[in-house]
Amino acid sequence: MISFSLADDDVRAAARPSANEADWDHRYRGDQMWSGNPNGTLVNETSGLTPGRALDVGAGEGGDALWLSEQGWSVTASDISQRALARIAAEAERRGARVECHHADANALDAFEAGAFELVSAQYASIPRTPDDRAVRNLVNAVAPGGTLLVVSHDLEPMRAPVDTLAHGWPFDPDAYVRVDDFAAALASSPAWDIEVHEKRPRPAGAASASHHVDDIVLRACHRAS
Repeated sequence: MISFSLADDDVRAAARPSANEADWDHRYRGDQMWSGNPNGTLVNETSGLTPGRALDVGAGEGGDALWLSEQGWSVTASDISQRALARIAAEAERRGARVECHHADANALDAFEAGAFELVSAQYASIPRTPDDRAVRNLVNAVAPGGTLLVVSHDLEPMRAPVDTLAHGWPFDPDAYVRVDDFAAALASSPAWDIEVHEKRPRPAGAASASHHVDDIVLRACHRAS
């Protein structure tokens, strides 16, 4: 019982490397996973913003972070996988782009600098949910006054249908990961935030996302300057 208690304390404090980190490091051992293109919704939703500091959470191989850098943003690319960040650093050097790489678990206590970024973007980020919604709070708290939070995920409702596990393997649990609706719920009652967009949309062309996901859930919110 003592061992279980200590393990639970470590998980709650995010004090040990997670299985999620090991999983993503393993995935990035092989060939390039993504297209290298910026996600279409990111391009559409940020094109009218004045560049400042940007935090790309779950940056992967850096398609979004590199594009933002080339648009004049000062970019921090954050990911749970060191292997992913190494790919970003190599591609940034090849392209002459400036991207700061930040190794962090979005569920860690001190994951991101508070109130520091004019844009916090999470595009299809795979972040496990915790009972205290720590990742949601970490991303929200990282947005500077006057800044923008942009969160995009696949519409996972079709994946709630029953699955024949003998034919298709274990079903995916969409509620095991942070959802766009979690952010919307956190911001809805806050006088410091304006939710400008919260809707389902057809997935735009661009990123090498899974082709069987045809719709996205998009949240764009502004942190009021005063």
